[in-house]
Amino acid sequence: MLKVLAYTGEEIVELDLEDLKDYRDYVLVWIDCYAPSEEELLKLSEKTGIGVEELKVGLDEQEVPRVEEEEDYYLIIYKAPLCEEEVITTSFGIFIKDNLILTIHANKIKPIGKIYTLLKSKKPKTLMGKGVGFFLYVLLNQITLYYSRILLNLEDKLDRLEDALINGDKNVTEEILQLRKTLVYFHKALVSNKDVLSVLKRKYLPITTQEDREHLEDLYYDTLQLLDMETTYRELLVSMMDMSLSLENIRMNQIMKILTIVTTIFAVPVWITGVFGMNFKYMPLVDSPYGFWIVMGVILILIVILMYVFIKEGWL
Repeated sequence: MLKVLAYTGEEIVELDLEDLKDYRDYVLVWIDCYAPSEEELLKLSEKTGIGVEELKVGLDEQEVPRVEEEEDYYLIIYKAPLCEEEVITTSFGIFIKDNLILTIHANKIKPIGKIYTLLKSKKPKTLMGKGVGFFLYVLLNQITLYYSRILLNLEDKLDRLEDALINGDKNVTEEILQLRKTLVYFHKALVSNKDVLSVLKRKYLPITTQEDREHLEDLYYDTLQLLDMETTYRELLVSMMDMSLSLENIRMNQIMKILTIVTTIFAVPVWITGVFGMNFKYMPLVDSPYGFWIVMGVILILIVILMYVFIKEGWL
């Protein structure tokens, strides 16, 4: 799926790719390409002058984030959060050529959709009137904000999980492991994005002005803060996992203690009845009419004594 937005200097015009004769006729052109077909890639290649194979690099979800300077365009690979059945991250490509910025991705990335909404609701000059470098900052900033929102939501989940652990909920381990997996993905993505921003903020690229580099430097420090937040949450999850395992061990020890007490209490009656079950002719109380009741009385007295000892020692 292709979306083409062109800024004329006064307004934003939404075009079909076929209607875009020459992107240089506009102040700034943004093409967003989501899960394109081979035919769409071919048309996009013809319009932009970027090879199909180069465009496919931006569709590879496992591409390492980086900045590449080619002969007539720049390629930026960046990591964005991906919220589906679970929260993970995915790579996408940003191609910059003259006044054209092309985003290409295999998965639906919500921050990119957010930018599209902002362009429809805000004055276009605010976002697209300051050049391709500023629009690149807007794009990367939306992705960083999305990371921030997800991490803040994780904070609420951590509070809920902590309360569940304290209240003895036994079904939190799986959710803790899932959150840890998400944070591992986030850590790798944010570290890679930090390296990309480090290049963009200090390298004097023709696509960015001094003001753009200052904005990107702010974004770099925002990413560092997100990394600190993610590290804190990950350490907290490790502590919660240890707490969960400790509580599980305590519950298991409690069960084993109860089973041991029950076994101990019934061991004496079983031993006594086992002795009187032996087939000897001469045994005490065998011929007595009160033998059964005497034995039962002794058993009950021993059980009471054992219960008293266990209660006194605080085992029950």
